[in-house]
Amino acid sequence: MGLPSHRKRASPGRDGPAMSLTILLVLVVIFSFGFGHLLTRYVSRYIALSGAEYLLVGVLIGPQVPPRLMTAESLTRLEPFIALLLGLVGFVVALHTRDVFRNVRNGLAGLMSAILVLVTVAGAMLFLADRLLPPTPEALTFHWEVVRTSQHALVFRLTTSHVWMALALGAAACVASPFVIESAAKMLKAQGPVTDLLRGAATLSQVLAVVVVGVAVATARSADTATGVGLSVGMALATAAVVGVVCGLLFTLFIGQEKDAVRIFLATAGAVIFASGVGTALGLSPLFVNLVAGVTVALTSRHAQRLRDELDRLQHPLFVLVMIFAGALWSPVSGWVWLFPITYFVVRYVARRAFTRASVRILAPTQVLSTRIGKGLLAQGTMAVAVGVDFSQRFPHYASAVLTTVLIGTLVSDLWSARALRAVLLDAGESSDEAIPASTRRAPSP
Repeated sequence: MGLPSHRKRASPGRDGPAMSLTILLVLVVIFSFGFGHLLTRYVSRYIALSGAEYLLVGVLIGPQVPPRLMTAESLTRLEPFIALLLGLVGFVVALHTRDVFRNVRNGLAGLMSAILVLVTVAGAMLFLADRLLPPTPEALTFHWEVVRTSQHALVFRLTTSHVWMALALGAAACVASPFVIESAAKMLKAQGPVTDLLRGAATLSQVLAVVVVGVAVATARSADTATGVGLSVGMALATAAVVGVVCGLLFTLFIGQEKDAVRIFLATAGAVIFASGVGTALGLSPLFVNLVAGVTVALTSRHAQRLRDELDRLQHPLFVLVMIFAGALWSPVSGWVWLFPITYFVVRYVARRAFTRASVRILAPTQVLSTRIGKGLLAQGTMAVAVGVDFSQRFPHYASAVLTTVLIGTLVSDLWSARALRAVLLDAGESSDEAIPASTRRAPSP
């Protein structure tokens, strides 16, 4: 007689769905990399896609639409993978920061315009949130009496949860996509001060967005016992910065004189995974932690340029994956909450055009001045969506409103941002004649 078997019988409620989730995740990743490669090689040089098609894929496989291939429980189990995606986005952005201060005045103009857009949109979102959305149960509310008469009083009210939400939406709004600008510049063979200013302004806008979201998340979570560590605001930010710096330095030390591209890539993945995991465990933003790690690598590693070139190939797959998971995480809003995406788009469009032109006029060289330069920074791309996903993962109370606002605002902006960007570059006269169709070339000045 054989010995009795002590193997546990497979639970139909566990192993089956887990295997299905694994297969689905593998298929989504394969689709993202395969389709992203096709876009990079054949399509991106001719047209700019809005990302609506990937968002639709995410909605169709998410919990909102039958057969619900990804349930809410499945998405919860995939949070570490989503954090890894966000970390990669932050790391890739950080590797480009080294070049943006070659022209300090251009960099300051781009940073100033991004700050003004962020503050303006955040103010509009805070006004709406105070009137349309209830605060979270743990939120603090402050009242300031501005004016009082014998019968009336003007009181300014501020709720902390509304402030964090407004800052996240403002951070998403200030983002411009350097990838879209680079694609348009390659397509038109554009070179010159306007092209350089747009590149630098877009990169700095992404850095600003990540920093603001990182500070907001750290501040909001600093006293939250759910993180397992009672950290003050300063300690939370210091922890995020230290983790990022340590990961970046470990990467530099581990790679050393290594020349093998595969090992460099694997070391990068390890650093991003570790930084994302620690940041998530402490309730911090993986975007912010990996931004610090990426900046450290950019400043200390001799492989920074090579690594940047390698990771730039992941731009399209990352974009596809982030959009798919954003669609899967999205849930519809109702009623007056639809005012958020409408207000977000309108205020951002006006603020981006006005403040970019004003900042360039004040800070940038005179040869960069263009009446339409703000239109060159309308495209948002992956980072704006990543900011929305990052905030929603940590503040599920506002996930529906934030994702609806960011996704609709990003998609609508990206519909005509590529055409507006091309118009800016053509108007600046920085496009090569060979790249411009004969029907659109301007006649030479007499």
